[in-house]
Amino acid sequence: MTEPTGTGKLTAIEAGRGMAATAVVLCHAARHLDKIYGVPILISFFQWGHAGVDLFFVISGFIILYVHYDDIGRPERLGHYLGRRLSRIMPTYWVALALTVLLHLGGGHGFPSLFHFAWSMTLLPSHDWPLLGIAWTLQYEIVFYGVFCLLILNRIAGSSLLLLWVVWIVLTKFWSGAGGALPHSLYGTYNLEFFFGMAVAYLLKNRAIFAPRLILAAGIALFSVAALAESTQIMDGFADSSRLVYGPAAALIVLGAAEAGRRNLITVPMVLQTLGRASYSIYLFQFVFIGLLWKLWLTAGLDGKMPHTASLPLLAIAGVAGGIVMSQMVEYPLMKLVRRLRRPIPAVALT
Repeated sequence: MTEPTGTGKLTAIEAGRGMAATAVVLCHAARHLDKIYGVPILISFFQWGHAGVDLFFVISGFIILYVHYDDIGRPERLGHYLGRRLSRIMPTYWVALALTVLLHLGGGHGFPSLFHFAWSMTLLPSHDWPLLGIAWTLQYEIVFYGVFCLLILNRIAGSSLLLLWVVWIVLTKFWSGAGGALPHSLYGTYNLEFFFGMAVAYLLKNRAIFAPRLILAAGIALFSVAALAESTQIMDGFADSSRLVYGPAAALIVLGAAEAGRRNLITVPMVLQTLGRASYSIYLFQFVFIGLLWKLWLTAGLDGKMPHTASLPLLAIAGVAGGIVMSQMVEYPLMKLVRRLRRPIPAVALT
């Protein structure tokens, strides 16, 4: 097994996650304004931002295998794995879900059905859209986490399931062209991007990676070409085939960034490190703060005094800044609390 020399942390990967979250926020802010005013130029510029999700999924596949590589085939590590994964995503998600429901109630909407609310809390696969709409990506994450469990329990059984899973996805989406009766998070092409990320982690664990900055540049270039193709309507960025463009581009970005970071070949600015650390909260809470800023914009009467596009940067800033605040005040304190509560209480000797 070949491990690159160098002590650099994977801060470049975290920065990539932050930029991905920001791209998604820009896309959603542009959609918000286009829905209200009909501003197609904003969509043409920022529609590609949804591909930040592609980068998210590749990074997720990379992180899970890279961090838990030595847990494979060790069933005694399953509890540790599940504890780390679920404490990372669930508590903060529940806060975002609760805020979303409260805002709906404040807007005069009724409380959702208890079944829909309870099922949304689990993030388990479903045909129904989750109450917090952007949590559809977390439904994919939960499926991937579940499949990876078998890899920890048994290396051969887990590897076999992963192979069957990817074959099923390819046959279902690209061969038969059919969807199937199961929830989309079980067989959607976004799942392939977890495999791209795992491939990157495997390479980093077992091979020497040459010219990582060139690989990073190539990935950024390919991702940019895909974004331009989508913006000019040459490519449908939501088509299944686009996952085979954005996904490999994201994989090259992750491979180059991870290796360059570990060798200390690149320096990540503090602002990007901050974005990366807060990326999960930025993603989860973006609509909360975009909505709040929009209410203030309307209350101030600026919608009638300013160009329709003028609020875009403010909406985006609100989504990002609000996420950073929630990261510091909710996400990390809550995650640390949950993990601390999970620790076994030391035995006290009786005297």
